[in-house]
Amino acid sequence: MKVVTYNLNGVRAACSKGLNDFIKNGDVDIFCFQETRASKEQIEEVLKYTGYYGYFNVADKKGYSGTGILSKKKPLEVRYSLPSVEDDNEGRLILAKFQNFYLLDYYTPNGGSRLDFKFEFMEKVLKDLQDIVKDEELIICTDFNIAHTEDDVSNPNACASRTGFLPEERKLFDKYLEIGLVDSYRKLHPEGNAFTWSSYAAKATENKAGWRYRFDYIFATSVLADRLVRCETLLDKNYSDHYPVFAEFNLKF
Repeated sequence: MKVVTYNLNGVRAACSKGLNDFIKNGDVDIFCFQETRASKEQIEEVLKYTGYYGYFNVADKKGYSGTGILSKKKPLEVRYSLPSVEDDNEGRLILAKFQNFYLLDYYTPNGGSRLDFKFEFMEKVLKDLQDIVKDEELIICTDFNIAHTEDDVSNPNACASRTGFLPEERKLFDKYLEIGLVDSYRKLHPEGNAFTWSSYAAKATENKAGWRYRFDYIFATSVLADRLVRCETLLDKNYSDHYPVFAEFNLKF
């Protein structure tokens, strides 16, 4: 089974840069998108996903946030909230149930002036996930908006005082791992710098000294993580300020 997580920074902008070719030619079973920033009608107008079932959670605020799942197999069930976040109006969650696992498409708040909201939201989701992983296998595709270690940022000293790498954010990241989730990329690549986001200016100039973070993850419970075959950042896909993360599991889909 092949899975991709990708923050699009706007589905319409990403499609104008070639996203549909990636979907058509990527040989991927499940795509999870974050920050679609469009209405369902706008998404369906620009996103060509023949051969996939599409599920989209749209924010009440126009042009903001939003998540989407494309799946070659129809889920047994799809939910757009969790018990502790029934009041989410920003389209940040889609939970899909398949035969052997749950899949969560999860877009965490950025932080900054909303740092308190970010912590509150993520703690609520953590509580619900803790209940799920007691009995079920789970894959999470996410723009987590937190870089975990110094290998996940371009400038650890400077980033330590910026949203996305604050000490209290990194402790919250640890709490997600403590419930039994595995960072798929780091399971296969335990050492070395790795980034999934950089500013457009840094991308354009290939400026390795610019701000770069690893914000995008595919988490899995340990049973599924033991079936990992590959996990890579697709640095040749330039449809957003993020890069997609790809994982392959030895799992029938």
